Amino acid sequence: MFVAICILFNISPSFAQMTMQSITGWNMEEKNGTYVFKPDKVAGETKDFTYEIMPPVKASGVTFDDWFNYAIDKDLQQLGFTLPNASDRKNITTNQKIFSFSAEVKDQQSKTWYVTYISFITAENDYRLARVVSSADIKYYAGCMRPAAAHFGMLAKQTGSFGSVARNTYAAAAEPAKEEEHYLALNGDAADKGLRSSDIRGVLIHLENATTSDGRSVRSYNPYLVLNDGTIYSDPVLGPYHFNVELSKQKEPQKWGTWKMKGEEQVIINWPGRNNATEKWNKNWFWATPAMPNERIEGLYTTRTGKNNEILLSNDKAIAGKTISLNKSGQFTLMPLAGGNNGNAPSSNTDYTKKNEAGTYKLNEYSIELYFNNGTVMRRAFYFYLQGKTHFGIGNYVYVPKR
Repeated sequence: MFVAICILFNISPSFAQMTMQSITGWNMEEKNGTYVFKPDKVAGETKDFTYEIMPPVKASGVTFDDWFNYAIDKDLQQLGFTLPNASDRKNITTNQKIFSFSAEVKDQQSKTWYVTYISFITAENDYRLARVVSSADIKYYAGCMRPAAAHFGMLAKQTGSFGSVARNTYAAAAEPAKEEEHYLALNGDAADKGLRSSDIRGVLIHLENATTSDGRSVRSYNPYLVLNDGTIYSDPVLGPYHFNVELSKQKEPQKWGTWKMKGEEQVIINWPGRNNATEKWNKNWFWATPAMPNERIEGLYTTRTGKNNEILLSNDKAIAGKTISLNKSGQFTLMPLAGGNNGNAPSSNTDYTKKNEAGTYKLNEYSIELYFNNGTVMRRAFYFYLQGKTHFGIGNYVYVPKR
């Protein structure tokens, strides 16, 4: 088993603001925004060490931890390496700025390699990743890794976010992005891989009790996506028709369970990812109502919790509004908006022209598609709570009429 070495990153700034610093005694190449470094080889050297810095990326609606794990798995698969077992993963945090993962992997010829991934969050809230692939010689790896780690540490100091990095930071979507880059979202041209209407039994709403941080008991209606194959998914956010079910089952198995009805009133759910816990719901649950295709809503609605809805951020310049206004023309705008609208006044025509907070919407059964004026396309789960359609859910947020 490869034992990861915890490198102390030197984060003293030492290179020009917009120039990628070279490493003395190493070759450096730039390929489409990726910088590739290799140490000069001495005569007779057969070992290999490659250090690559990828371009910054944005990932909306996903924590840094989730993005980091997904980016590693995706990159290893593209390189043809075996994915390491979860028990073999070693995540190293230094000064809450740089995060790393190291493992021993095999290529398609069963040759062993050492890989290390290191990453940080930039001042622009982008995620930046570097990859190291080394021959499986621990002394050779360590000797080459020290200057590579020091180099990446300097880059983090120069371009990273200063101070403590929150592990649950959500990055904003790229601008202008045609599709959001949520790691579980399928692009529009891959919708045939998503769920179909015939796959979905419905959205089930369950009244649950929870305890707040200050000890208060609160009640909330929580959504569950129920499928006809006997599976159930908790806390749905993405629109089901562009949701990567197979990847979700791999990355978040604790959210997946099985369901069955006993009679007309009892729902029995088993959660394999939660130590096979079983729940029996005898009351306090109901089926949500889907939207009609191309249905329109008109009015001003606010989140039930009164909190800003971060799952509707279109980019890092947008506000996270707790209020959304929709009209019969198929337009929406998030509020409050700049210019004095405090979220209580009716929306004006200019509100719907805002670049980062407004656009057009499309309803289709259990999905709402939001087409922001900045080009971002966002797809979220949607459902009405009551037959009267006065309350609805977008993702895992409840919206009620603004009083």
